[in-house]
Amino acid sequence: MQVKLLRVLQDKQVSMIGSKTPRKVNVRIIAATNKDLPLLVKQGGFREDLYFRLNVLPICIPPLREHPEDIEPLTHHFLKKYATENSLPIPSISDEVLNALKTYSWPGNVRELENLIYRMVIMCEGQSICTPDLPTYMKFTIYQPQNLSRTLQEVEREYIKAVLVSVGDNKTLAANILGIDRKTLYNKLRDISE
Repeated sequence: MQVKLLRVLQDKQVSMIGSKTPRKVNVRIIAATNKDLPLLVKQGGFREDLYFRLNVLPICIPPLREHPEDIEPLTHHFLKKYATENSLPIPSISDEVLNALKTYSWPGNVRELENLIYRMVIMCEGQSICTPDLPTYMKFTIYQPQNLSRTLQEVEREYIKAVLVSVGDNKTLAANILGIDRKTLYNKLRDISE
């Protein structure tokens, strides 16, 4: 496929399926990737001549995590878009949720944000998206003021309870997240209930 694309870029011609005569085309190619093309060229996974043919005017867009100031306007855009598409009222979004969105690392970039907002618009039961509407993995990113007068045992107890709630009381999964074995978890839970 790379050879065919290179030929089109060099000759400015395409051969239609079933046709014996090539057809002239006047097009500009805009290509996007999340791959490291220079590395792929060095490894032989991408043709060097095609790379230089495509790399005329590179535009590098930083990932969403590097410009969190865009998260709020994008969030409001997606809220409106998906509420309108699904004939739903546009929900408001709490400050806590916006802060969680701004502090999340977004490995899936804007597409991940868009999909999350779509899911929350569809699943929202009220007029506002609040902390409980966030996926479990994001709830732990929400900043909560710390009560520094609590003992270590109280903090540990609250944390264990929060982990159990987040995994639907699955003790094996909770023990894995906590980095302890199930027996230790059961001992801690026994101490909590006493």
